[in-house]
Amino acid sequence: MSMYQRDDWTLFRTLETLGQKAGVPPWKLAALVAKELTDNALDEKAACRVGLLDGNGFFVEDDGEGIGGTDDEIAELFSISRPLRSSKLLRRPTRGALGNGLRVVTGAVYATGGTLDVATRHRILRLLPQDDGTTRVERVGPYDGPGTRVEVRLGPSVPVTRDSLAWANQAIDLSSGESRYTGETSPHWYNSDSFFELLLAAGGRTVRAVIEDFDGCTGPKASKIAADFKGRAANSLSLHEAESLLRKARGLARVVKPERLGGLGPRIEDWPRSYAKVTGAYLSNATRGTLQAEIPFVVEVYAEVSAMPRFGVSVNRTPVPAELGFYHEKEAQWIFGCGLDMEFKVGRRPLHLWLNVDSRYMPITTDGKSPDFSPMDPEIRAALEKAIKRAKRQVSEETEEKGPTTKDVILDSLEDAISKASGEGTYRFSIRQLFYAVRPYVIENLGTEPEYNYFSKVITEYEGTCGEIEGMYRDPRGVVYHPHTGEEIQLGTIQVERYRRPPYTFNKVLYCEEEGIFPILRETKWPERNDCALMTSKGFASRAARDLLDLLGETVEELYVFCIHDADGPGTMIYQALAEATKARPGRKVRIINLGLGPYEAEEMDLQVESVSREGHRRIPVADYVDEEWAEWLQSHRVELNAMTTPQLLEWLDRKFADYVGKVIPPKDVLSSRLERDVRARLERQLTEEAVREARIPERIEAEFARRDAAFRAVLETIGQQVEAGLAEEPLLHWTGPVGRVADSIVLAALPDAGTTP
Repeated sequence: MSMYQRDDWTLFRTLETLGQKAGVPPWKLAALVAKELTDNALDEKAACRVGLLDGNGFFVEDDGEGIGGTDDEIAELFSISRPLRSSKLLRRPTRGALGNGLRVVTGAVYATGGTLDVATRHRILRLLPQDDGTTRVERVGPYDGPGTRVEVRLGPSVPVTRDSLAWANQAIDLSSGESRYTGETSPHWYNSDSFFELLLAAGGRTVRAVIEDFDGCTGPKASKIAADFKGRAANSLSLHEAESLLRKARGLARVVKPERLGGLGPRIEDWPRSYAKVTGAYLSNATRGTLQAEIPFVVEVYAEVSAMPRFGVSVNRTPVPAELGFYHEKEAQWIFGCGLDMEFKVGRRPLHLWLNVDSRYMPITTDGKSPDFSPMDPEIRAALEKAIKRAKRQVSEETEEKGPTTKDVILDSLEDAISKASGEGTYRFSIRQLFYAVRPYVIENLGTEPEYNYFSKVITEYEGTCGEIEGMYRDPRGVVYHPHTGEEIQLGTIQVERYRRPPYTFNKVLYCEEEGIFPILRETKWPERNDCALMTSKGFASRAARDLLDLLGETVEELYVFCIHDADGPGTMIYQALAEATKARPGRKVRIINLGLGPYEAEEMDLQVESVSREGHRRIPVADYVDEEWAEWLQSHRVELNAMTTPQLLEWLDRKFADYVGKVIPPKDVLSSRLERDVRARLERQLTEEAVREARIPERIEAEFARRDAAFRAVLETIGQQVEAGLAEEPLLHWTGPVGRVADSIVLAALPDAGTTP
């Protein structure tokens, strides 16, 4: 068999393999590219701005000194086939880790057929990535602005939306922190292996020149440290010589304490209010040498009680694109991924958490820079516990000042009320019974009569964030409609417990908060055309709906769940709740995809915009994926799906589904089994019809009924009494049961042979 080989840089040329190098799926690629360019600008300590451009693009600009070098040198910087060249091998507080950022930018432009313009130092350059991995450059005009402006336009396969700027805007927010380490890299931050690799990557630089890059090793100290290797190139040293050099450098350089690294500080505008900071250091062993590295770090956590659980992570003040899991159920909140697996008791109300780690070196697990936080686990856990405790105390203090609300009393009494309604966990109970168990607590604490509808709303919100109340029956809060069968199933506790997914009937589910849209889709046969089930839970995704999706995902068939919702804060939270519930159940074959309606779409479609009123200064919860500008817009505006006409709705849905077209086609063994069954069924029907005709069954039935005519007429006189007696004997029966038994007695009764006289 012939063998094939390719250079590593070729993985940057296609969307499929670029995602492997970047560490994100294609649909997040635009966001990553914008973040990488923003990180580069912020690392130069320049003020940075980002924004959208016409033609599926965005810009990142700064007011720094600009990019140095000739046109060709800048083009080489943006070439995917260039060697990995980066200052990031020096362990300093910069945002990147691999030096892959510009190659990801260029790869995204090349793979999607986009364009890349760089304006810096008085000229605008059009950079044209080539098939061989190099980049050609054309000067297209003058540039009068400050610093650098990079304009990226991607091809249609990777849409650019306002959401694409979310990470970039978060990086800009994080850059406003209080203080940061301004010194050079320290020899104490390297073990034998990493220092040796740094020397090998230094090219023709002398040993003394490399040593001068280190904290406390400049001037005469550099000459003293490098004396044994005078005039030698750094990459000529052996591992043993590198260790000797590192020992000398450490002897003249002080250990940098973690406190010198600074931090973001407690006040970042619009971030969670409770703050905790923990510092530490960990040892990194060498695999070939003997010297360990001592890596200092700072952990900062921001926490606040929220309507939905939220968790964000940044490293060295830039968001981490890695997938992290988090969810809240009952009174606990879980965080897992990137070396973390933690559970915290937070109470019935979930928390919005943000974790920032500043470290001179961050272990990573993929080319996409997924961090490994496991060496810092104790300090991260301690910081999270402190911030969570402060967030809970802050809510308690605010509640004491204002006095408890009806909702507070309901939630505080819920545990005792559940025990009472269930007979201490012995029996199941209804939500109405739970209401009457809670009612005395509300009257005692507030002196007011609780309202059932408000109570139901509180319980629904509680279940949406804390999980199902065990043992409680819920009234159906939605339906699921199966295409092709026309079956409609109520989404209640018992119905979901008994549900079984019909095999190979649909491979998609459209989840919608507006139940009134479904008759339109059913009338036009939209579900059948797309092999798509319809599901609603009348607003917020009920636990029953999420449990049903969980059941659907336990089968061998993959399932796409498409969520459509109003362009408002609660609508965005509906999608987030579904997505987080799926993340919390690893191994399921369910993928949640958000189709909108997004507020920017509503504006583009010129749909009617409504004003939103809110109580006092309380903010409307908005999902994490919504960028800052639109999240603010949703505080005072909303657009309903119903604002679309039927033609608009169908066109909008068809356009959204264009990338997911595909009918259910079972595997060959299922097709073969069904084909055999259908052939046998058709033969059975054909042969049965022939046998009925040949046996003259209808004529024989008439003859037999005529023989029993006298018995039949005799029973008619007392049929009512017999049915009444039968129902009294077996109350569970329907009236047709006793009738059937009388029919059996007539048919089975002994009769004289045909032709004899009775």
